[in-house]
Amino acid sequence: MTTEGADYGRGVASLGLASMLGAAVNVAFGNIAQTVNPFVLTLFMVGVSSIVFGVANRGRRPILNPAAWRAVIGLNVASAGVYIFLVVGLKYLEPAVGTALQAGATPLMTIVVTGFVAQRRAAGISQWAGGTVVLAGSGLLVWVSCTGHSGLGTVDSRSTAIGIGAVLVSGLSTVFLTLCAKRLIQIGWRDSAVLAHRFYFTIVCCAALSIGVRADWSAAADRSGYLILFSVLGSGVVLLLQIGIRKVAPFVVLAMTNLNPLITYTIQLFDHRLSTSLDTLYGIAVILTGLAWIILTQRRTTHPAPAAAVSTPTSSR
Repeated sequence: MTTEGADYGRGVASLGLASMLGAAVNVAFGNIAQTVNPFVLTLFMVGVSSIVFGVANRGRRPILNPAAWRAVIGLNVASAGVYIFLVVGLKYLEPAVGTALQAGATPLMTIVVTGFVAQRRAAGISQWAGGTVVLAGSGLLVWVSCTGHSGLGTVDSRSTAIGIGAVLVSGLSTVFLTLCAKRLIQIGWRDSAVLAHRFYFTIVCCAALSIGVRADWSAAADRSGYLILFSVLGSGVVLLLQIGIRKVAPFVVLAMTNLNPLITYTIQLFDHRLSTSLDTLYGIAVILTGLAWIILTQRRTTHPAPAAAVSTPTSSR
């Protein structure tokens, strides 16, 4: 096996493990968000991650040139979008639906964003085909949620619209987050440095949104041990994703995030709030078909995204 092939395999394995842990974290936090304000919840979660990676990176100074500054700013803005909008979305949607919608549109979003910024067609037919199948599965899950066929049963249409909009913005933020992280790696940043400097804006935004919010602190205190445990696991998810970003192309990274829905669906069968939803499973099956196609066809095209595609993401926000 070539070095590129080995790196691709390690990257895919890292992303697969991240999906397993991420699904557990999403279900747990989606449940906790029913009683704890989502912005307070997100502040707590990223605060723990910031401490973990800050300690891991202590004493190391990364390269800070103009390109790095632009990428760091984009990384922070995108990171805030990923966390805040995903947690809000999971408050209104079935966890499997929420994670599927967040991840489902990202492959095609990646093609569009990188092609627009690089001013050229950067994707082949296989990428468009895989991304389209994944998006079709996500569209089915939108129908499932809007018509009340998800595990939550009949839901308010306004709440569903808010949830769908939130997770789609989170998905777009994930695209920019991945491209910014890839750019910093190209500049010469270590994974620990990228992770240590990505949460500043998320913390500021969540703190500002938490001001004046009536939070059930007794509920938060009752679940403090649970929150700390899953926040630490969430830090592990972020680290595994970062390893995947280093090893494989952004398109594959974002396609692999679509493993989350299947794993989330399995885990949420044990959630007392939800009933089994076969319609959700059908949508997930379509997504996984597109994902399998992407993994198989992209194995021989593991080249990184062009630098121009990740150098100025903040201008698209």
